[in-house]
Parts: sequence; C-alpha cells; structure tokens
Amino acid sequence: MKKASHWIAVAALALLSATVADNAKGSERVITHDELMDKLSGFWIGQLLGNYIGFPFENKYVEEPVPILVDRVYTAGYDGDPELMINSRDRRGHIPVLVSALRGAFSDDDTDIEFVTLHAVEKYGLDITYPEITQMWMTHINDYIWVANREARNLMDRGLIAPDTGRRQNNKHWFQIDPQLVNEIWSAFYPGMTKRAADRALWGARITNDDWGTHPTIAYGAMISAAFFESDVRKLVDIAVEAVPDEGPFAEGIRDVVKWHSEHDDWRETRQRIHDRYYAYKKGSYEAPVSVVSSLANGLTGVMAVLYGEGDYMKTVGIATSAGYDCDNQAATAGGLIGVLNGLSGMGEAAVEQTMSLPAFGRWDKPFNDQYVNISRDEIKLRTPISEIVERIAAVAKAAILENGGRMEVRDGKTVYVVNSDL
Repeated sequence: MKKASHWIAVAALALLSATVADNAKGSERVITHDELMDKLSGFWIGQLLGNYIGFPFENKYVEEPVPILVDRVYTAGYDGDPELMINSRDRRGHIPVLVSALRGAFSDDDTDIEFVTLHAVEKYGLDITYPEITQMWMTHINDYIWVANREARNLMDRGLIAPDTGRRQNNKHWFQIDPQLVNEIWSAFYPGMTKRAADRALWGARITNDDWGTHPTIAYGAMISAAFFESDVRKLVDIAVEAVPDEGPFAEGIRDVVKWHSEHDDWRETRQRIHDRYYAYKKGSYEAPVSVVSSLANGLTGVMAVLYGEGDYMKTVGIATSAGYDCDNQAATAGGLIGVLNGLSGMGEAAVEQTMSLPAFGRWDKPFNDQYVNISRDEIKLRTPISEIVERIAAVAKAAILENGGRMEVRDGKTVYVVNSDL
C-alpha cells in the first residue's frame, strides 16, 4: 500500500497541472478574421485622420491649449474661428486641396516610417536585425524627417548602425518625440501580445532614442496591442503604467496623469498640470531637456487624451489636438489606438464621414478613396490601396500569432485566431 504522502504528492501535482491548464486557457483570446481586419482598418485609417486633424495646429499652441475642442480638419483661411492659429504656409493648412489633387491620403511621418517598417518586416521577417533595418532606412528614408529621426539618419551616413544611432552620446535628440509616432505598427503586428509588442516597439525606438525618451513608445506599444481585446481605456492606461520602466520622468508623469484625471473633470486642468511640471521638468539636480517636440510633455498629453476621450474617437483626437505642442502626432497615435479599440465600424459616423468628405472637390465612397499616396519615401511605389496595406499588416499579424503559441481555427463557419495573449 502506498504511503499517504505519495497520494498527497500526486494530488498536488494534479492540482498544479489543472491550474497551469486553466491559466493557459485563460491567457488565450479569440478574435475573428473579420474583427481583426476591422480593427486593423481602424488602426491605419484612425492614424491618418488623426494626423490630418492635428496637422493644422502642429506646434502652434505651447503655453496654452487650443481654445476650442477641434472636431474636424480645419483649413487655413476657409473655415473656423479667424483667431485660431493655423499653419497656413504649407500643406498642413490646406489638406483638402492636397488630398483632392492626390485622390487619396498622403504620406507623412506619422505613417510613412511605419510603412517602411512593414516593407522591412515583409522582406526580413519579424526577427529583423538592426543592420537590416538600418539598410532599409538608408534606402527608403532620406527626406521629410526631423529631430531624432533626422539625426539618426545622418549618423547612418557616417557609418553608425542602430541602436548606436539612437544612443544619447551620439544622437543629441535622443529625448524627442520621434519613436512614439513611428513604431505603432509593432502593436498591429502583435495583437493582444502586449509584452511582445512593447518589446519590439522599444526595439524600434532605440533606432532614434535612448533612456526615458523611449518610454512613451513602450506605453503606446502596450496600449495599442491590448486594445485588440480590451475596450476600457483606464485599463489600457494601467497596462501602459505597468509596461513602462519604473524610473525617469515619463514613469512619474503617467502616474500623475492618472491621478489628475481622477481629480479633475476638465482635461484642460490636467493639461495645465502637465505643462507646469513636465514641459520643463526638474527634480533635484536633474533638468530634462526642454523642447516643444519632447517625448515627455507630448507623450503625457496623448495619455491624457486617451483617458478623457473615454473610447470615443473624435473626442480623443480632439483633446489630443487641442492639447497643443506637436499635436498631430498625439492625434495620430491616439487615433490609431481608438481605431483598434472600436474598429473602423465603430469609429463613429462623424469620423468616417470626414474620411470620405475631406476632399475640397467631390466626395469619395470609401475612406480616403482607399488610396495611400507615397509622397515622401524613396523607392516605394506611389499609390497603394489602404485595403492592401491592411491585408499586408494582417498577414504579418497572423504569422506573429502562430509563431507565439497561437493558432488559427474555424468556428461556426468563421475563421478565428486564438492568440496566446499576455494581457
């Protein structure tokens, strides 16, 4: 007869096995193919529209936010309050005319470096290396880049390879906004795999940035990935808080934004506190570099917009724009996040209508005429259907799901992806 201790051990092992199995089952999340496509459409189109809503106000409001809640694409000299400060001397203030001439959405650094990353991953795979991404930058990214991106690209011409191009001893703009607006696509590649998405977004951030200058990228990487399955924006921000290294001014700031959101119903109160404490951050003997395009204040106002926007696309993008600073970037990133959260089908009539009625002449029957027009990146074709871009991102996401313990099944006649989620 076996000793009682033996049976106790067997029972304990069985209980442990059952617990592991339950935990594994609990970490699996299911998304249909149609849902994935809808959310990826919301991701890309949400970024585009957010970019264009914020563009007219880029860097125009610093000490104070825009005095209105921006609710559409404003055009210099044609509509809106004449007291508003709008970029009028370039395409930023005349977007309807440009999209009319191009017959579709135009590329800008809020999406076109992600587009290069898509090409790079298609060529080299999800485990692309720094030498490979450096070569892709040198081939495709040569103009229409600024601050940390520009400096990283200059360093590549001098023979440096990422991540040396982003190190603070090499890149004087290591703290600027750049990586949080060019790495969102890693989250689309890893839906629901938040740790993996944040890790790869950080990998991308180090091409141009270092230290706490990469932390907003981690936060957005985790939130966008999580938004494929989580619709509570407060929970998304909690996920971001957990993902960010617990050191530096952004980690402190994101916790402050959560606190201020709970204390103030008006986002403008929280924006003022962000400006007072984080625009020119000082703590003890440490002083952060000050810049209207710093990752710090810009990253925090984006998180603020996500919280106060409450999952509504236009409200979120409106707050992100009206908060000022380098606001087209926050509007694009937050717009992509809420586009994932709700899908294109849930972005709301006001948002979707703008994507079709934006041109100064005529009207489209699909968002942005289903055209992404590349006016900024070398050796990439001029016109690509947006639906094709979404399909290509989905193909990479499917590969990532399967490579990370997930699977594809048919349930009730529908193709579904079972994601090994780490939410």
